[in-house]
Parts: sequence; C-alpha cells; structure tokens
Amino acid sequence: MSSMTAPVADRIQRDLDAGMTVGERLRLGLRIGTALAAGVLLIAAYAIGWAFPAEQGPIAESLKALAAILVLLPILREAARGVLTGATDAYSSQLVAIASLAALAVGDFATAALIPIILSVAFFLEERSVLGAQAAIEGLKSLQARKARRLDSRGLEHEVETDVLLPGDTVVVRPGETIPADGTVARGHSAIDQSTITGESTPEDVAPGSTVFAGTINHNGLLHITVATAGGSSTLGKVLELLKDAEQSKTAMLRLIEQYAKYFVLGVLLIAGITLFLSRDLSRAIAVLVVGCPGPFILAGPAAMVAALASASRKGILIKNAKFLEALTEVDSVIFDKTGTVTLGQLEVASLMPHEGTDEELLRAATVCAEASQHPVSRAIINYANQLERSDHLESTSAEELAGRGVIAKTDQGRFVLGRRVWVEQSGFDLPVEPDHAGPIVWVAVETAKEKRCLGCVLLADHARTDAKEVIEDLHRIGIERATLLTGDRRQVADQIASELGVDNVVSEVLPGHKLDVVRAEREAGYRVMVVGDGVNDAPALAGGDVGIAMGAAGAEIALRSADVVLMTERLDRLPFAVGLARRTRTTIHRNVIVGAGLTIVMLGLASAGYISPIAGAVLQNVGELYVIINSAALLKDRAG
Repeated sequence: MSSMTAPVADRIQRDLDAGMTVGERLRLGLRIGTALAAGVLLIAAYAIGWAFPAEQGPIAESLKALAAILVLLPILREAARGVLTGATDAYSSQLVAIASLAALAVGDFATAALIPIILSVAFFLEERSVLGAQAAIEGLKSLQARKARRLDSRGLEHEVETDVLLPGDTVVVRPGETIPADGTVARGHSAIDQSTITGESTPEDVAPGSTVFAGTINHNGLLHITVATAGGSSTLGKVLELLKDAEQSKTAMLRLIEQYAKYFVLGVLLIAGITLFLSRDLSRAIAVLVVGCPGPFILAGPAAMVAALASASRKGILIKNAKFLEALTEVDSVIFDKTGTVTLGQLEVASLMPHEGTDEELLRAATVCAEASQHPVSRAIINYANQLERSDHLESTSAEELAGRGVIAKTDQGRFVLGRRVWVEQSGFDLPVEPDHAGPIVWVAVETAKEKRCLGCVLLADHARTDAKEVIEDLHRIGIERATLLTGDRRQVADQIASELGVDNVVSEVLPGHKLDVVRAEREAGYRVMVVGDGVNDAPALAGGDVGIAMGAAGAEIALRSADVVLMTERLDRLPFAVGLARRTRTTIHRNVIVGAGLTIVMLGLASAGYISPIAGAVLQNVGELYVIINSAALLKDRAG
C-alpha cells in the first residue's frame, strides 16, 4: 500500500464519524458511556447484595438507584429535546424516560436502570447499522488522496496536501496510487480504475490528453497529470456533496411515516394508562411503554433510503434527492434524447457532396465554421479535416454559433454558414434537393459582395449503442409503457434509429428550446415521464420531466447540477436498474412499516396482558427494529452488472 494513503480501517472509521455531526457523536458517546458506567454500578450492587445480603442491603440499593439516575440523565435530556423541538427521533427516549421514572417512583431501581441500559446498547447497534449503509456512500472518500506529489519549476517533487493544488499544477502519480485531482494526462500511459466515479469495474486505458478524475486509482504506469480542479471542486467532491444532501432529504412517504409515529406514541401512552387503570399493575404499564417505542416506524424509511442511495452510488448512479428515488417508482414513460444517449454521439463524416464548388472548397468552408463550435457535427468535420492533413485553411475574423441552427463565420473571402437545411434556406440561400441519406446532413453556403451560393452538404453518420435495444426492452418489461425518441435530426434519420431500437414514438427536427414542450405534452397526456439526455444541452427538458437523468456525466458540472439523477457512466443498463431499485425501496419501506408495526402491536397486547415483563420487553422491543435493519440492508445486494 502506498505511503500516501492511510490504512483502510482508519479511513472507514473516519468515514463513519463523518456520517454524524459533532452533536450526534457526543449524544451517542454520552449515552453509551453512561450505560456502561451504570452497568458497572449494577454489577457492583448485585455483588455486594450477594456477598453481604443483610448488612449492606441499603448500599446495594443505593448503587442501583445511582445507576438508574446516571443512565437516565442523557435519555431525559434527549426526551426534553424532543418535546422542545418536536424531533421524531426522540419519541423512543420519551417513552423510555417515562417508563424508567415510573420504576424509580415505586422503588424498582434495578428495572429503572436495566431498561435504559438495554435500550442504549440496542440504540448503539442501530446507529452503527444505519451508519454502515451511510459508509457505503461515504466510502467513496476512502480512496480520496490526502497528499499529492507536485512538481515545481525545476521538476522536483514536493508532497503537499491535495487542498492546496491549483489549476495548472503538475502532479506525479505512481502505480497503485490515488489520483489526487481532476485533470489531463500530460505524460505517461496507464490503466485507471474509475469505479469510484462511474461504477465501472473494468480499468480504462489513458494516454497523454486523456481526462482523469480525483479518487480513481492508477494501476500500472507512471503518470504526470495537469491539474484542472481539486478538493471539493473536483468531480468526486461534487458527487460527495450531492450524496450528502440526498441522504438528508426526505420523501413525502417518510414525512407521512414521521407524522404517524407521533400518533403512535400517543396511542402507546393511552394503552399504558388504560392498562394501569384496569390492572392496577404498574409493571404492566411500564412494559407497555417499553415495547411501544416506535423504533420500527422511525427507522422504516431512513434505513431503506440510505441503503438504496448507497447501492445506487456503487453503480455510478447519483440520486440527488430522495424524492426523485420515490418519483422513479411511478414513471411509465421514458423520453430519450437521441445523440449521445441511445446513440454513441460520435458522428463521423460519411462523405462530401459539393454543389457549386469542389470538395476542397466545401471542406475548407465547413471547417472554418466548425472551428467556432463544440457541436458533435463540428467536431466530426474537424476530425475529418485533420485526418486529411490539408494545408489550405481559412481564418475567420469573427464567428457566431446559433443553438439548434448552425454557425456563421466571417472571413476575408466572405460570410460562410454551416447548419441545418431550414435555417440555411431562411438565411436566403437556394439549396438543391436533399440527398437520400439516413444520417445527419449539414449544408454549407457562402455569401460574398457579389453573390450567394450553396457550396454543398456534408453527410454524417452516428450509430446506436449496442445495448440500447435490450435496455428499452427491459424498461418495457418492468412497466414503462411508452418510449419516445427525441431529436433535432431529420425524420428519416430518427425513424431509422427508432426502428433499430424498437422505440414506438418519434419526435424529430426539434430545436433545443422546444424539447421542453414535448416533455410537457407527455405529462399533460397523463404520463409520469423520465427524461434521459446528456445533461449538457438538454437541461430544460431534464428539468421538465418528473425525473431527469443525465448520462455519462462524469466531470460535467452542468449535468451534476441540472439533472435529478446522474449516471456517471455511459452504460444504459443503469436505467432499468435505477427504476428497479426505486421500486424495491418502496416495497422495502412498506414491508418495514407493516412487519415492524405488526410486531410492536403484538408485543403491546402481550405486555398489557402481563405476559411480558419490563426487562423482557426491553430485549424484545428490538425485534422489530432488527427486522427493519436486516430488510433494508438487502437493498445493498447487487442486482445488476
């Protein structure tokens, strides 16, 4: 293991601590510490009572009373906090406090101490179980480098904290070490384990010019990396920040459970009062209060939600708020943006078709326009021109890109345009008949002081992802009724891709600004809509759906901010996994509530009838909570590759 990384055990402990606030750690430590101290006092009291049954009886009883008071103090404090703030996590403490105070009042000091001791130990185990699921999320930090080797101006290495790295710095990463920052490989070749970002277990080969991310592992080569962002500004830092926000968020279902937990507590108090009135047996009433602690209600939702978020993060799926996990359970329509989503998004120039000019003139004009744009069409044209290694080149004096239309470039030889047919015609150019081509077509024209003429068109091709058809079939199989392909391409191109994929609805030749209208129309038709795009130029449409999912968004800040769910990888099979996970989570919560509450109700009946003592109730009360934790933990089990 590299000297730059801490031992895994230490990091896991730090991650668990990071899952709690300072106040939560203090409350947990105080509760467990007093429980242990009270336990020691009880043992001492029983030892004295056994050794000196007659002479030292008052001392033994005093030790028991002291143990009860000691272990009760933090619980009383917690109960008071709940009364003052209305915190739902204090309901159990309030019932335990009432039960123990009642036992103290009648002089049953052993019961008054044992009930909170047993429940405090159980509380600790519950916290560690829930934090174990949180650690699966926070565990992303376990591979985050704390140190980096930065090169100075003389090429010498200096070990520094990753937080002090700045854009433009060069860091050295040796085999087996963690990449400390987002950046670009400046020198070296290697294979990178990017599972912390994308969930992909297969290493990715990198070379000079490749983008790498903080928190990923360099396998087998020496790399020099030029830093782009580090620390909280890196992709991993943003993901961790958003995951923390998601873990703390609540769905409508969770809020409803918390609301009913309050009434459940009032019901338990009523049952305890009726039991005491009818039986005149305080021990029965205390047992009712103990077994009635609403732990299963309180844990039912959060335990399942945290486990689901952890399971999703392992697959490179970032769910930014728990309400979107809930919304995924209801979707019955999916809208795919075509380019970069169901297709590879890597356009290639298939051929040039000159009209009033030569191939050379057409390519030269297309290239000068494409240089002013980052659109996939423009990148394909630039790549094609670079492959031909042409020496003749136009220089633009100014350029402007019009989203969804095309590019205008002004040069000394005239004004050149590159773009969609409709826009070029609207710009005053006469175009020939559209060629028969099942792929994107862009037109090139030039305007000089003397004339306007069409130079021709560029034919491009894109290809569907190999797994897209199977994924769409899987979505239909799990209940997605309708799939729509949304694209700015011509109808012929869209129909061909849709036919390959088995998509039943196609909307073509749509400008970016109108994509949102398509999403709204689908929702107005009564569908619950999941929109899938690249997260960069589909932000309005993603925001307009019930759930917006950005694909392959590693490193793209706009995608991390605009979408509700972010797939850090390019794998489409994460979509049915995400929907299936959401539905399993809903089922898990329902089962948690029904079974946990059912067990509690049965024990309430037994306790009120006198079949369960207060001490036995303190032990049995945890059965429902244990079930909730085990049932929720099942969500951590992988069900996708």
